Amino acid sequence: MFAIRLNILVFFFFIFSLNTNSFAQNSNQWEILSSPTNDFLRKLFFLDTNNGWACGLTGTIVNTSDGGFSWVLQNSTVTTPIVDMYFIDINNGWALTYPQVPPFGTIILKTTNGGSQWYADSVFFENEIMSTIYFFDNTTGLVGGNDIKKTTDGGLTWFNANIDSGIVSTLPVNDFNFYNNSFGYACGGRLDVAGVIWRTIDGGNNWSSFGLSADQIFDVFIFDSIKAIALSGDPEGFYPVGLLKTSDAGLSWNFSELTLYGLSFALDFIDANNGWSASGYRFLRSTDGGLSWFEEPTPDSINIYDLQFVDQNTGFACGENGTLLKYSNITQINELGVNILNYSLEQNFPNPFNPSTKIKWKTPVGDWNVLKVYDILGNEVTTLINEYKSAGVYEVDFNSSLIKNSSSSGIYFYRLQVGDFAKTKKMILIK
Repeated sequence: MFAIRLNILVFFFFIFSLNTNSFAQNSNQWEILSSPTNDFLRKLFFLDTNNGWACGLTGTIVNTSDGGFSWVLQNSTVTTPIVDMYFIDINNGWALTYPQVPPFGTIILKTTNGGSQWYADSVFFENEIMSTIYFFDNTTGLVGGNDIKKTTDGGLTWFNANIDSGIVSTLPVNDFNFYNNSFGYACGGRLDVAGVIWRTIDGGNNWSSFGLSADQIFDVFIFDSIKAIALSGDPEGFYPVGLLKTSDAGLSWNFSELTLYGLSFALDFIDANNGWSASGYRFLRSTDGGLSWFEEPTPDSINIYDLQFVDQNTGFACGENGTLLKYSNITQINELGVNILNYSLEQNFPNPFNPSTKIKWKTPVGDWNVLKVYDILGNEVTTLINEYKSAGVYEVDFNSSLIKNSSSSGIYFYRLQVGDFAKTKKMILIK
């Protein structure tokens, strides 16, 4: 309990000191979240706006169930790199790691209770390095790395998929992305050798390979049944980022070079036009469906290595030193296309206060509004609002009489959550 309260306290102080507006553009913003770890977080996976996990290079797995407001460390049972993870629902998930001592290879970690308990699966891929894992359901899944393997019995047994005999077909696989249970892509390759995309139309039993660029590919985004996009890059900076696009379901790919340099570790689109790439100390961003891309800085130039959007308003990212980010698109448009109202939580007035103060906020949509007050230790003091409200501007009084032992001055925090929007501010009671 103390650790949870400490995390909340660190979150409050960090949010108060951070000017998130400096990273906003057109009301879109990446907000630094409180993290319980300093580990290098390489991958994340979100089921929805609330439930997600991230994994690190020293066996770290962290989980949130409240949209990133708080994170808890899970016991992965290992201290080795966890390189990928996948969940099919709130309970069932898998992760990949490597042993520190011989025999070397790949271990599958599994959970059936959302990560409260992880255990090593009985199957061990000796002398094989797997980099990515994907499950369609509780029985059927894929792993990729030195080759591609498939299971149809929940991971009890695995068989090698059939891959064509192309010149690049045996290069390492980095990731899987599927449009449905039959049609999808794998991507990978090797630096200074080739960037490869594999294509399947039978759920991963058979794959055809396409050598498309000079350097490896880490992610493919699928727009629909015929259109997909990928980015490749050169870590040495000798060659520009490569743009790869298909409009015939992956039967052919168009390659062109951007005027940007670097890598694209992860790629995702909010909608048909707006796309983001996690590219180390910066994002690459497109607002025209991937036709053109431009750089956008990450908060504090932190290196970011994975990102995922869960809907048009919410996304998450992770990176070095335990960094966790949340993206919020909070602009709302009325029927005439005019911006009528943004979410906002205003500074309480008066502040400092004694004995009461007013807290005002705005919401552009009808949704459940929750407004709570916390003390400096992260203890909940009171719930001021917990009800559905229509779009509008609201104000509530907070009186120090609601605080136990409020005979002396102190620092308090108030936090508003409306749907996916959340904001925290500090107020000071003076006696």
